[in-house]
Amino acid sequence: MINIDKYDFFIFDCDGVILDSNKLKSNAFAKALPDEPLDLVAEFVEYHKENGGISRYEKFKYYFEKMKNQDAAELEIVNALNNFASIVSKELEECEFISGVLEFIVELTKKDKTLYVVSGSDQEELIKVFIKRGINHYFSEIYGSPDDKFANTDKVVQSIGLNKDGVFFGDSKSDYKVAKKHGLDFLFINGSSEWQDGKNIIDEQFTFKDFSSLRCL
Repeated sequence: MINIDKYDFFIFDCDGVILDSNKLKSNAFAKALPDEPLDLVAEFVEYHKENGGISRYEKFKYYFEKMKNQDAAELEIVNALNNFASIVSKELEECEFISGVLEFIVELTKKDKTLYVVSGSDQEELIKVFIKRGINHYFSEIYGSPDDKFANTDKVVQSIGLNKDGVFFGDSKSDYKVAKKHGLDFLFINGSSEWQDGKNIIDEQFTFKDFSSLRCL
């Protein structure tokens, strides 16, 4: 049993942790490259799944500059980013929440806990989605790209101060690395995770399908 109540602050990833949006994001990465070779796009989507939490800009940059060895690909990157944003913006407003997460967040706020979002998603887009869905007020800050998760978690830790216990709810390798770097406990929400190796790395006692079995003591 995890003693949730011992933590002073809580950091949530978004995709796969608050919103059940991992699959729609994976589909959007493929659809954002409509004129690219299908085999290369399929390989790129697998790269995305193994590198959840990295910003879309870095992923499309990787596709054009590393996978295609293309120089001066800024225009193609911008076009892909625009395609991606137009695909996901409405879907993020309508997709399901991860089971139990809203009840869990409300329970934490009733106990005056401090909550943050640290996501690889575009920050402005994410804030708009949270406002649209009526959940922005639960969080002290909502952080996303262009700053990466390491930088944004630094902001959280610095604002909280020393001698505070924190936990990071994540579903990806990058979430796990960020938590460990900052001395935070990591709870793996794996019900919608696309991080295949996670189940072999994270101990079962720190692994949860969703939030339905997590409660404050």
